[in-house]
Amino acid sequence: MKTPLLSLLLLIFSNALFAQTTVSGLLLDATSKAPVPYVNIGVKNESLGTVSDKDGAFLLKNIPTEKTLTFSSIGYQSLDLKVAEMAEGQSIELTPVEYKIEEVEIKATRFNGAEKQFGLKNKTRGPSIAYGNPQLGTEMGALIAIDKPTYIKSANFVLNHAKGDSLLMRLKIYDYQDGIIGENILTENILIQEKQRKGLFTVDMTPYHLILEGHVLFALEWIRNFDEQGNKGITFDVKKGKKLKGVYLRANSQTDFFKMPFKSKWTPCFFFIGKQSE
Repeated sequence: MKTPLLSLLLLIFSNALFAQTTVSGLLLDATSKAPVPYVNIGVKNESLGTVSDKDGAFLLKNIPTEKTLTFSSIGYQSLDLKVAEMAEGQSIELTPVEYKIEEVEIKATRFNGAEKQFGLKNKTRGPSIAYGNPQLGTEMGALIAIDKPTYIKSANFVLNHAKGDSLLMRLKIYDYQDGIIGENILTENILIQEKQRKGLFTVDMTPYHLILEGHVLFALEWIRNFDEQGNKGITFDVKKGKKLKGVYLRANSQTDFFKMPFKSKWTPCFFFIGKQSE
């Protein structure tokens, strides 16, 4: 029979081992003190995570107190904070960073060929695939091959089903080499906010002067739930691929992408339209 003291010690140990808490706060630019919207927040290598709202506010429930949260956003240094040391509702400052990018002069004589499609597109609507995870920050991607320097004019995808009011997603483009998905190559947020509807969505990429070559992962991140229905009614058009096929998913920014193990020949109909150099 357990003694009262032993039972008490086991209870205390058990509570400490499984202690969870709610974490909330406001993310601010360390220089301007302005709110930082749509920051990725997650526990490394775990599915726990979320995205801050347009005002920089965030809320995460049932987070183990022994975990560490990572805050990451384009244009800012990543920040790690231990959950046990965080105060509820605290202000968290992110330090801005500057990207040094080589200027690329785009001339009509360099990219004056016919427009070309990169990625898959069905002639008529095909089968559907869903995110499979309602959490803010979840991503879905498709690999795309671009054989030579290409000026990207638009990024495109098709919704087969839509349920709810508005949607807000973030476009990401990741480097892909030797079977490894690398970093997001975009240096600013590209947000897609529209009424939920079936059909083709086209994102104008000309303001970003983006030139791509090689293999990339075109991904869409779910970052806002406007009507409390989340992404459960959202499905994307898919098609059987011949090369670089597969549906790539991840729960949040601190986990790795994985290739969906079933229906492995299917690929989301995510595609670019661009003009290639001569």
